[in-house]
Amino acid sequence: MSRGRHRASFHQVSEFNRGRIAAYRDCGSSFRKINQRVATLMRNCHCWMQEETTNQRTRSHPPRSITALDDRRMCTW
Repeated sequence: MSRGRHRASFHQVSEFNRGRIAAYRDCGSSFRKINQRVATLMRNCHCWMQEETTNQRTRSHPPRSITALDDRRMCTW
């Protein structure tokens, strides 16, 4: 990738996640723990956005709702 098109890591993280990272750091979380939490959130959001766009294209079934198990997984932090 050319140097002109390469973005710094800081610019690849959304404003919301930057705030979360700062808050976790202020609470004394390690960088490893912060990375696990933020990466999991970003991965889940990406998957949900992909599913949502798939649902909009096909409309063969209603949009997927969050189950109790999904809810528990999100609240385990």
